[in-house]
Amino acid sequence: MAQGKRHECLILTLGMILGAAACSARTAIADDVLSPLLATPIAAPNPVLGADDKTHLVYEIVLMNMGSTTLDLDKVETLDAIDGVALSTLERKALAQMLRLNGGAKGTELPAGGSGVMFMDMTLDKDAAIPKTLKHRFKIAVAKTPSPDRGGDRDPAAEPPQEITFVGDPLDVGAPAVVISPPLKGARWVVAGGCCTPYSYHRGATLPINGALHVAERYAIDFVQLNDKNMLHSGPQDQLSSYAFFGDEIHSVADGIVVQIADTLPEQVPGKLPEGATIQMAAGNHVVVNISEGRYAFYAHMQPRSLLVKVGDKVVAGQVLGVLGNSGNTDAPHLHFHVMDGPSPLLSNGLPFVFTSFEGQGVLRDEKPLFTGGAVNVDLSALAGAHKNQLPLNDEVVSFP
Repeated sequence: MAQGKRHECLILTLGMILGAAACSARTAIADDVLSPLLATPIAAPNPVLGADDKTHLVYEIVLMNMGSTTLDLDKVETLDAIDGVALSTLERKALAQMLRLNGGAKGTELPAGGSGVMFMDMTLDKDAAIPKTLKHRFKIAVAKTPSPDRGGDRDPAAEPPQEITFVGDPLDVGAPAVVISPPLKGARWVVAGGCCTPYSYHRGATLPINGALHVAERYAIDFVQLNDKNMLHSGPQDQLSSYAFFGDEIHSVADGIVVQIADTLPEQVPGKLPEGATIQMAAGNHVVVNISEGRYAFYAHMQPRSLLVKVGDKVVAGQVLGVLGNSGNTDAPHLHFHVMDGPSPLLSNGLPFVFTSFEGQGVLRDEKPLFTGGAVNVDLSALAGAHKNQLPLNDEVVSFP
């Protein structure tokens, strides 16, 4: 930029953002807004039809307050980027449920320099048109006095927060869910940690690995099976023989090529998580299968030396890969299953899937007994009946043919 021609404004610090509005007006487009809130989606959403007959668009947005004062998130609207129609709206209470602040704080306030992840689950009617591109309209309130953690006490007579509304960059919607066969057979399988609630332990596993956030488990399911007493085990909780589904066959969900296996890790004692678990052993004995078109099926926590395939093998849908076990980072026998966009179970992005068919047998009213060894109460009418080409949802009880 030549000397004497510096007509643009130089905004030197983020603390000057609000005060620079008049200056920026010379160069900014009319709809552009200076805001301390940075909103960055982790990955594009992929539409998936759930067992509730709703199309779910599931994704995460990383939020960061780049200013020197606290900001409060008042409203987030998801828009169809083409026509600007609001498809969903999150306000105070709902936002607090969907927002997980880094550092463990609760609520909708981001302190100066604070950050968090907003877990989005936008639902559409089954027959509604799926937007090609989304935008998000944020309404925030920015404090005009320094945050307490930046030095000095707040002046009780300070000016009220400044309200700012802006629309973020467009976010393309990805390809629809892949259709696959179930990995198990039989009745009374519980979809533990399933889609799409933000409090699901799989959904919340936005893991910072090698300096980047990865959400490989966005649609992951831990399959456990109830007995006739609605319990996971019929004997001592710490005995593998107490779990009737321990050793059940695990089937390939699609044709593909095996690209990764582990087969020698020991079984863990159920009833507690193993001490000293690392990310390298978290999956236990497992199989990863390339099922084409950039999708990989992942089967974890299998029994040691039970795998019937090796790297490079071609498999077909329904083929037995091995048996259900309790290896890796696990506190009870189960099959962890998910689909991802790469061969690494942790460094990939989780993709949605739907099963060709399953029978809904109800939904758990409370999942806590699953983890404490008690009997669960099942709402037998919820999501009940035949389902085709749908994703079973969190805490649903299903039967596979």
